[in-house]
Amino acid sequence: MDDLICKYVIRNGKTIGESIDVFEGFLIVKVGGDFIAIPREKIIKVETERIYVSNFDERTAKEVGERWVVEKSKPMSL
Repeated sequence: MDDLICKYVIRNGKTIGESIDVFEGFLIVKVGGDFIAIPREKIIKVETERIYVSNFDERTAKEVGERWVVEKSKPMSL
């Protein structure tokens, strides 16, 4: 599959956000000031600037998106 980062994410013909990471089998999408996690199996098609996704469980997407924020904001030790 092509690179999945920095592309517009489209669901039902509407742009819902921009892809910023892949995390534990999920596509992380920035939606306004929030982050959601869409299961990779919900990806229908990938184009140069767009990723098309089918419907997904929004509650789970928000929960995993919040977990991603916590994981990514942990301080790194040298």
